Amino acid sequence: MSTVNGEPGAERVRHHLDGLREREIRIIRCAACGRAQFPPRSACPSCHAPGPFAWERASGQATIWSFCVFHKAYLPPPAPQPPYTVAVVELAEGPRLVTNIVDADPHTLRIGDALEPVFGPGGAPEVRFRPRRADR
Repeated sequence: MSTVNGEPGAERVRHHLDGLREREIRIIRCAACGRAQFPPRSACPSCHAPGPFAWERASGQATIWSFCVFHKAYLPPPAPQPPYTVAVVELAEGPRLVTNIVDADPHTLRIGDALEPVFGPGGAPEVRFRPRRADR
């Protein structure tokens, strides 16, 4: 994958969005300390090294780190409509993402539950998560 150093902020995120269009989650890893991170930054939040960083494909495996259920619509469709679950999910590689959990009864969700990605329809650059199914 390409490197992150020297890329302006918007250009750094382009690699992530391109990955979502290709049905993969892309994160960066610091060459100095090995920490995986997202979103990409100009310096590592762990060791403060200015790089180099390299993009890599994340496994897609994640767990619920925190979540809440919204019962009020804040945006019109196609945004999620109530009730919907907003969560912080932790990727197996370490970074945390704010996203929605779909295809799940919010009453059955628990911190630490295993998740799998659900990519946007028609190549839309978005990712949500659903509970991981044993048969997949």
